[in-house]
Amino acid sequence: IYSNSIALAIKFYRRQQNVPSLGWVLAVTGISGILETLPILLSLPLIRTLFLSSEHVAFGTTKIELKNYVIALILLLLIRLIVGIYSQYINASTRIRLLADFREHSTASERAKMKTIFGKSVQSLNFLLVGWSQLLPGILFTLAGIALFPSFGFIIVSILFLWLIPMRFLKKRQDESHEIVSELQASLEENAAVTAQWRDARFKAAKLDSFNKNLREFIIVSTLIIGLFVAHASGISFAGNSLLVILMLLRGLQQLFTGYIMTQQVAALKGYLTEFQT
Repeated sequence: IYSNSIALAIKFYRRQQNVPSLGWVLAVTGISGILETLPILLSLPLIRTLFLSSEHVAFGTTKIELKNYVIALILLLLIRLIVGIYSQYINASTRIRLLADFREHSTASERAKMKTIFGKSVQSLNFLLVGWSQLLPGILFTLAGIALFPSFGFIIVSILFLWLIPMRFLKKRQDESHEIVSELQASLEENAAVTAQWRDARFKAAKLDSFNKNLREFIIVSTLIIGLFVAHASGISFAGNSLLVILMLLRGLQQLFTGYIMTQQVAALKGYLTEFQT
């Protein structure tokens, strides 16, 4: 359902006129997501340097003068601010433009019939772009962490594979609940008798959504704790810059999971996307 719903959202976007190219929007939001995490990670060597009262920041085997490092970090923050503002604006302005064009170029009967369907389809674009802005840096930072600390990365990935079993089961039930909601939603206006069924189905879907969304910290932090314990018991050394690498892995996994949550939101709107494009 993920791939289908995402493909439908992309198809919906490409059918629209007077909007930025999808490639450009994905590039901007993806870079913004990467820059969201970089300053956090790069501030850690600075904190360590200040605690040690050193005049040089140790970044791997390279030593950088403290003053130059601070200037570079501030410049990176400014770039992150500019790109982040533009990314947020291009996302919001695109959705505003689509809604405005729909109201201007559709008849009253078309608006009455398609208002909700079109609005939900536009909403799926927000989830798609937010998910991409987290998924791309999540993949990059997770792979970078594994590459820099392979032994620990292998342990983390092994634990995550075990988590896939209950997560797939939960996701299957979540998808089924949203499909039932979509089916009942389609017949809601024609048959008021299904209102109670629609309400109960929405409640069930909302409970599963809440459960799935709030698993992020539990899964990631518990995976990190178990991974650290297993690595310690296995005699794996954490010397050098391993703390930075561990935090890189942690942040990468957090962003991956956030991207996963956003794909759930797109999947929940699949019924509207399908109905709009039929």
